[in-house]
Amino acid sequence: MAYMCADSGNLMAIAQQVIQQQQQQHQQQQRHHHHLLPPPMPSAQAPPPHAQIPGSLPYGAASAAWPHAEHFFSDVFGASPADAVFSDLAASADFDSDGWMESLIGEAPVFQDSDLERLIFTTPPPPVPPPAEAIAAAAAQADNARASLPPDATATQAACSPPSASDDSCSAPILQSLLACSRAAAANSGLAAAELAKVSAAATDSGDPAERVAFYFSDALARRLGPASPATPASDPRLASDELTLCYKTLNDACPYSKFAHLTANQAILEATGAATKIHIVDFGIVQGIQWAALLQALATRPEGKPSRVRISGVPSPYLGPHPAASLAATSVRLRDFAQLLGVDFEFVPLLRAPAHELDGSDFSVEPDEVVAVNFMLQLYHLLGDSDEPVRRVLRLAKSLNPAVVTLGEYEVSLNRAGFVDRFANALSYYRSVFESLDVAMARDSEDRATMERCMFGERIRRVVGPGEGADRTGRMAGSGEWQALMEWCGFEPVRLSNYAMSQADLLLWNYDSKYKYSLVELQPAFLSLAWEKRPLLTVSAWR
Repeated sequence: MAYMCADSGNLMAIAQQVIQQQQQQHQQQQRHHHHLLPPPMPSAQAPPPHAQIPGSLPYGAASAAWPHAEHFFSDVFGASPADAVFSDLAASADFDSDGWMESLIGEAPVFQDSDLERLIFTTPPPPVPPPAEAIAAAAAQADNARASLPPDATATQAACSPPSASDDSCSAPILQSLLACSRAAAANSGLAAAELAKVSAAATDSGDPAERVAFYFSDALARRLGPASPATPASDPRLASDELTLCYKTLNDACPYSKFAHLTANQAILEATGAATKIHIVDFGIVQGIQWAALLQALATRPEGKPSRVRISGVPSPYLGPHPAASLAATSVRLRDFAQLLGVDFEFVPLLRAPAHELDGSDFSVEPDEVVAVNFMLQLYHLLGDSDEPVRRVLRLAKSLNPAVVTLGEYEVSLNRAGFVDRFANALSYYRSVFESLDVAMARDSEDRATMERCMFGERIRRVVGPGEGADRTGRMAGSGEWQALMEWCGFEPVRLSNYAMSQADLLLWNYDSKYKYSLVELQPAFLSLAWEKRPLLTVSAWR
């Protein structure tokens, strides 16, 4: 069974699709009941069935998107059983996703503290053509990058060491100087500050990717070396909701990161729950719940029939702040109303008693006949620290629920156990690749790009570099090797993602102009990473 190719970034768009289908079914029933004459034959100018398929689907081509897709995988563009279904979807192809985005900005307080880190949005807008000199520079840069790609993509997974000689992601002179500053900072802060001033003078937030990433890392390192100053609420991007919402829209329009994570995790959940009649999803770190719209639609239309009940237990994300009740209440209403359109018996249960690592199995009220799926989507890294115990406690809790599957999505970079110098190098290599992916998708003079990089990545880089070590350092992430050790220590075993999941993720990348630079990298034992120039950036895995 393959995951349904729905516009999961937009509940309203999906709702329009469902309403349109219901209206068509009602009209057909009326014609049949009253013995009406058959509809007129299509005119000679009528487009063929495939012209009705939406031109750009957020999750790739039709063949990988629908149940029993194996019957028409080999013929993506020829006639297929999916045509009739896609003709219904075409009715809502003109939906304006900006209207949905604006509803998240400045309207209701329930969105104000959300990072919206896991939002999925609709088809990317047409790219802004770069100036001619930028095109030439980008072409030269692409040729150099292809010539120096590492022979083995898994080699980029290196745990806690600086980029190797074969990795030229930090080969730009300004980044080499920045790495030298980080090494000096560990021994002589005065010397490091003097050298850092030269780097800062050459860095700019409007230059090429190396200059831009150097701008934010030099700023973070200067803050680390400078006199301590109390953090202000304005410096935390999680509190600037409206601006940050637009930043995430910019990122998700330009790059497939969140779409890949949601698509892959949902496919694993759909397959693991099979024909279950009662499904219980435990979402650790829920924000808006938008991941579940497309999964609900897929469950409502599966060949085995709709489940008799779908229940989601939502543990609030730390980004929802100390008072997440209002946000989760709004999430409950949206998902409940959407499920009602689908004819699915749905229940949302917010878990507000305590933080995730202080909950126990009784909080989830799992019933004996429920099939449980646990989801950790770009949230579990918040619990990383000098001790693994908070993470292990949550994983043991998930294991106690006897889930059919546990889906895990995390950033593929080792920033937890590494010492300062190695951590700085790992982060610099990682964000250089991220900034390069943005440079291809957005014009150098784009104000949206500059705002997004400042509000999102600039703040993250500051937390990674940190004011110090130990408990003061909050910017922690872990690579797949560390997550594998934690999952297996807690009794989980990896589940290889299906060919459907991989095919759909691969087709997703073809919606982007820079698709030739993205790739899927399989990391042992069963991780699937979305990579830029073969450098894994975001990894999804399934466990049981």
